[in-house]
Amino acid sequence: MKTLITNAYVLDMVGDTANIEKKEILINDNIIEIIDKEIDKNIEVDEKINAKNMLVMPGLVNTHTHLAMSIFRGYKADKKLMDWLEDAIFPVEDKLQPEDIYWNSYLSCLEMIKSGTTTCNDMYFGMNKTVEAINDTGLRAVVAWCIKDDAIKDKIEKTREFAKIYNGNKDSKIKIYVSADAPHTCNPDTIKLCVELAKELNTGLHIHLSETIDEETKIKSRYSKRSTEYLNDLNAFDVPVVLAHGIYVSDSDIEILKKIKGGISHNPISNCKLSSGICDVAKLRENGITIGLGTDGIGSTTTMDMFEEMKTAAYLQKVSTKEPSVISAYDILKMATIDGAKVLGMDDQIGTLEPGKKADMIFIKTDKIHMCPANDVCYNLVYSSNGADVESVMIDGKIIMQNRKMINLDEKQVMRQVKKIAKRLL
Repeated sequence: MKTLITNAYVLDMVGDTANIEKKEILINDNIIEIIDKEIDKNIEVDEKINAKNMLVMPGLVNTHTHLAMSIFRGYKADKKLMDWLEDAIFPVEDKLQPEDIYWNSYLSCLEMIKSGTTTCNDMYFGMNKTVEAINDTGLRAVVAWCIKDDAIKDKIEKTREFAKIYNGNKDSKIKIYVSADAPHTCNPDTIKLCVELAKELNTGLHIHLSETIDEETKIKSRYSKRSTEYLNDLNAFDVPVVLAHGIYVSDSDIEILKKIKGGISHNPISNCKLSSGICDVAKLRENGITIGLGTDGIGSTTTMDMFEEMKTAAYLQKVSTKEPSVISAYDILKMATIDGAKVLGMDDQIGTLEPGKKADMIFIKTDKIHMCPANDVCYNLVYSSNGADVESVMIDGKIIMQNRKMINLDEKQVMRQVKKIAKRLL
């Protein structure tokens, strides 16, 4: 099937400076075939999409999520991370049933799609139901069973089983990673098992790193080293890694992290809401470390809107460094697109709009009061827009949302199901 998009102002996210031009895009099945100012009118197409008054850009990449935690939106909030987890979250998580995982994950997927995210990176438990929800909604995703020091064998077998199904399957939008929860919840043997499994499956490792100062203190007291050193000594960086948070990294940690494949997922709203701290994104980027953006789970962040993450990330860097030019709007957009794709090892497929890449793109309505005038389009996208400005979403060459309406997905049914779960458990 061939699809032609006309009258689009295209922000392709290729290169170090913004390039926005009125162009046409020809898509062959799920691959971008041509992007040009004018495409040969003699080419026969099956579908035409008129993108008048739309900015078309790559779909956003959410590099760290816990999709099934949507039920915890606003639940017993205003606590520090471990207090919130131990007092509010862990007791309820023990009661979650497989169907709860499905519907909670489904809700998060819908919220992401409706705010312009086309790819996410998720870690949790009961991931078979999360994978089902991801497939049913049409998202592209990296998925991992969260492994701690308990129930290791079952999660390793599930990871191995699903990797055989999805990894290497060219028609699948799912990619399986290995997840060790965090340095302070995984002893050396657990970390080693996860690293060996990632090597066996030729895949990556998704792990929390230095989210709070308390975590660093625990690791220091146990092993007389920092979290980054702990992981490095266990050869965790022999495989591609997604390191969630990375707030408390030292200069010596940065020297280690310069050599990793993958990168850090910065989760600014979650870090603010839980008072965890501010990641020094500017310093990490200066040292050549790739930084993507993530929302974390809805419980800790309350929103899956990556536009909100973008503006929060920008504000935090400017206020923490007291330097307004420390990071540009285009830099932030890169973190939400191509740099996020690099963190997930998917930059050969997604993150920019160029021939040969997957047709994952979003259509943003620009003729709105809060987007006028467009003195700087990138600046408007980061500081003025929000997820509700995303008019349509295409993933893998298929329109998933059009004119703010989900295609063949019943939003009200999903909300009814999640409300029932919340009423039963909360």
